[in-house]
Amino acid sequence: MPTTTLRIELCGRLADACGREVELDLPDSGLPVAALMTALGDAYPALGEALGRGRIRACVNEAIVPVATVVRASDQVALFPPVSGG
Repeated sequence: MPTTTLRIELCGRLADACGREVELDLPDSGLPVAALMTALGDAYPALGEALGRGRIRACVNEAIVPVATVVRASDQVALFPPVSGG
C-alpha cells in the first residue's frame, strides 16, 4: 500500500513528551483520526497513554474534527490535550 509521510504538530504536554512535531507514514487513502492516534501511540510510546485516554482533540486544516474524520497526507494536523485554567 503506497504511503506518504504526514507531519503532525503536538501541542501542550504532548509536545513535552516528543517535541513539537512528529511524523507518521500515512496510507494514500488516509486514516480516520482515531486510527491515526492509535498509530501514533504505537510509533511514539511516550504519547501512548495520553492518546489512549480519548481526551486529545484533533485539529485538521484549522478546524476541530470528530475522530471519524479521515486525515489525508495533504492535511495540516495538530493534536492538543484538554486545557484547564482559571
